[in-house]
Amino acid sequence: MNLTQLAFDLISKLGYGGLFFGLFIDSFGIPIPSEVLVPLATALVSQGKFTLLGVYIVSVVAQTLGGLAGYAIGRYAGEPFLLKYGKYVLISHRDLARTHIAFQKYGRILTLVGRCLPVIRGLIAYPAGIAEMPLGTFVAYTAIGSAVWTAFLMYLGSLLGSHLDLIETYGHQLSYVVIGLIVIAVGWHVRQVLNSRKAR
Repeated sequence: MNLTQLAFDLISKLGYGGLFFGLFIDSFGIPIPSEVLVPLATALVSQGKFTLLGVYIVSVVAQTLGGLAGYAIGRYAGEPFLLKYGKYVLISHRDLARTHIAFQKYGRILTLVGRCLPVIRGLIAYPAGIAEMPLGTFVAYTAIGSAVWTAFLMYLGSLLGSHLDLIETYGHQLSYVVIGLIVIAVGWHVRQVLNSRKAR
């Protein structure tokens, strides 16, 4: 069974509980794809299985609490623990190392935008905890990032509607769409800053 199919099974069999569980563990590195869970739950609103408000609240809370779990592991168990036991829950040394390097380079902002990025989304909490990032800042950035990511996924789910086969087929590619949008937004912002400096 692939992880996308597992996401479908969680939603169809456990409802809100499956949505919460899948997003919770996805948020600290176990790859149950949120880009499948949230659009699927949103698409099922029309069938009366979920409500839009319920999907949104459960999704944001689950991702924030999952991030907190990862933060706590990073802060109190440390990197040696992750390197030793992470492989048992599909957390690779390579992905963890790349995320740690990215956190050192970009710091707090990665905690915010990292919620929308594949791989980094589930691992960013660990280096944040290891670096002892202030808990309030981590929670705020994680909650905001999760809220934006969830809103985007719910919008896609509403567009796809009853075409659940498209969610299953293309769900894992949605993260890369978000990356493209982020790159465009950052590029536009940098261009605006440079133009304003030249104007001076």
